[in-house]
Amino acid sequence: MSRVNQLAILGAFASVFALGFLLGSQNNTTLISFTLRSNSNNIEAEPNDHRRQLSFMDPNTVENRVPQFLDVVYDQPPPPPTTLGMTQDVNNVRDVHVKSMCRCGSKAMPIPGRPSPIGLDTGIFQPPSKATGMQHAKHFVLHPSDEGQGCTCIENSEFAEATTDMFLSGLKRKCPNPKYPGNYDWNEMPDLGVEESLPIFVGTLSYKSPLTLNVTLHNWLGHDLFRKINAQGVFVQLNKRSEEDDAILQEFQETLLRNEQPPVNVMGSPEENLNPGLAISKFCRAAEAHPSSHPNGENLLMFLEKDWNIYHGSHESTHIEEIFHSINGLVQRGVPYIRLKMPSKESDQSKMWKCPSQGVPWVCTTAHQHRWSNTPMVVSCKWFLRYMEPYALLEDPIMSGCRPGFQENHYCDWEEALQDGRVAWTNSQWVTAHLGPGKRGIRSRLFFHNEVDQ
Repeated sequence: MSRVNQLAILGAFASVFALGFLLGSQNNTTLISFTLRSNSNNIEAEPNDHRRQLSFMDPNTVENRVPQFLDVVYDQPPPPPTTLGMTQDVNNVRDVHVKSMCRCGSKAMPIPGRPSPIGLDTGIFQPPSKATGMQHAKHFVLHPSDEGQGCTCIENSEFAEATTDMFLSGLKRKCPNPKYPGNYDWNEMPDLGVEESLPIFVGTLSYKSPLTLNVTLHNWLGHDLFRKINAQGVFVQLNKRSEEDDAILQEFQETLLRNEQPPVNVMGSPEENLNPGLAISKFCRAAEAHPSSHPNGENLLMFLEKDWNIYHGSHESTHIEEIFHSINGLVQRGVPYIRLKMPSKESDQSKMWKCPSQGVPWVCTTAHQHRWSNTPMVVSCKWFLRYMEPYALLEDPIMSGCRPGFQENHYCDWEEALQDGRVAWTNSQWVTAHLGPGKRGIRSRLFFHNEVDQ
């Protein structure tokens, strides 16, 4: 049986993932994790256990769930790959789970379908390389969407960008030629550039603010933040660490235990005082050392200072899973820095463009058009360690700026260093993403300042 025919019988979940982000209502469901096994061209999924509750949207009785896939467990190892002269030991092959592409023409909003838990062997084995990682070869496993319930294009969407390119503006199916049938259908081409789920970690920076930190940690726990974003680890850096800090974290660790959540990793000392740049560097390197790290270091870090709380009841706070699922796609499509707030009011809106991801609206611009700020963000650790960390490691009085007391204490005002040209930001062309406005231009709200210590 060809893969095209197999697609027709895949028992997938219903289509239109993330349409609920745009339309509204919310329910709860239990996400089932799967053990995947090889069976000729199919990789079949068997229910394993109930892992955790996930929110999903149900507009018009259509279920939409954030997918999670585990590593493939083979009854028999796949055949050794032969492309590009590769002779890699099959024990060092890493399965990369991808889903079908969802692409639309000009001014149309792509809404991906819910991928099936059943994976298909694409037959693609990518040899190890310095660019993609020397530790493993990559074997791509496709999880197509349900036949007839796949990608949806919302025409003339207020969240989509127009294009005048003569080919891209009228994007439509042209292949394959019926005379030359293949294994793939145009509607189910694999999205080989986007792994289903990059590991994400949370890093929090606190300075002499135990009361604020306590309120913030419990606010996040109350919104089930760590579970909703599937955080692989949570790091807390305590600058000028005190006994009050330790007491707060001890109580929070006990609360996590009662809620059957893993403990946070507490860092810092009474002497240490890391600026945000060094803190992000420390968190990203801790993520690399974590058992759940991406084998090639492609980890994501959500960085927050200790006083950022989640809005209660806002549209964004009730759709956290969808937002972070879309971030996973954004990063792998070339956006290394994602602000979890709308663009600054003084930024030139005419230099921005709409860049929706996985059905969630975002606004993009370049580093030259929007400054770095220490607001809640998600960064690519691989990008940060490659391009930003060297500046964080530069120990020179120029990095301490001109604020009173900073040079005496050898403390780098990291945010200002990125804004005044000491760090190569303003003339870089990094693409940055920001939460887009909701329907009819309503401001997005996910985090707000809540400082308790004064």
